[in-house]
Amino acid sequence: MTSSTILILGGAGAVALFIGVIVAILPGSDSMLHSRLKHLEDLVPLGPQAEEKPERDMVEQLRHGVQTVIGARFERTERGNKLADRLARADIKLRPTEWVIIRLGVAAVVGAMVLLRFQAMIAFVPGAVAGYLGAELFLRYRQSKRVAAFNKQLSPAIQQISSSIKAGYTFAQAIDLVAKNTPAPMGSELGRVVREVQLGLPMGEALNRMVRRNDSEDLRLMLIAVQIQQQVGGNLAQVLDTIEFTVRERIRIKGEIKALTGQARASGWVLIILPFAMTGILAMVAPTYFDPMFHKTAGFVLFGIAFVMIVLGYGVIRKIVNVKV
Repeated sequence: MTSSTILILGGAGAVALFIGVIVAILPGSDSMLHSRLKHLEDLVPLGPQAEEKPERDMVEQLRHGVQTVIGARFERTERGNKLADRLARADIKLRPTEWVIIRLGVAAVVGAMVLLRFQAMIAFVPGAVAGYLGAELFLRYRQSKRVAAFNKQLSPAIQQISSSIKAGYTFAQAIDLVAKNTPAPMGSELGRVVREVQLGLPMGEALNRMVRRNDSEDLRLMLIAVQIQQQVGGNLAQVLDTIEFTVRERIRIKGEIKALTGQARASGWVLIILPFAMTGILAMVAPTYFDPMFHKTAGFVLFGIAFVMIVLGYGVIRKIVNVKV
């Protein structure tokens, strides 16, 4: 493998990563909400506007070009819409196109680093795959952490909404009140629902979008109850109290199950991390130790079998400990 090939691959990945980071750090967003707010700002000036920095003109043009050529088409597809919901669920303030560019850049950079280390073209592929999957694991980790924090705040939020309705507030006013007095992520999500309703979106559709962004079964239960109450009538506060009790019990049972299956889940993580950790340590201590595996056909076959067995073992453990409530 020539040094020029390594430089080309690493340079391509670095350029993709640079473009993704640059277009991501700029505040401009072409979403429907931003467009409406921008239109209102043009009609009613909110105050003296700061002068734009000339040095950001080129960066803004780069971002606009990437969004026009690639982003506008990709984000209209079903895959782009799903990726946008996943980014919102993970609280990553990036457009789908920006995330894809960053992910490809990370894959190319990691692949080039592995290629530079082992001096074999075949090493670029697992390195690039590892970088690509690493970005996916990071996204899923952010999603799980935010959804867990959201579900933890859901029961108190429902109770506060019910108490506000009992005090004489409407359902929309109760959501606005809870949004102002609840920290993120629940407060920010309810605040977004309030803003969307103020911009003309029906309450049911705004709540439906909130469910889709957070992928919470408990929140979906509340949405269904609210929709049924709006159609047939009834005491909404009493319905919310019942839902709050159900959600609280579900969270308690999930906590007990998590405590009982903690050892099995730890075994799954050890199973999938330990082989790769030992491989990395041996590769650093004895660089020639894995030469037969990367340069002979039998080595590739054994490597593939070991990888498949590790994935299957981890999948079986996850299937056992994943108890539905």
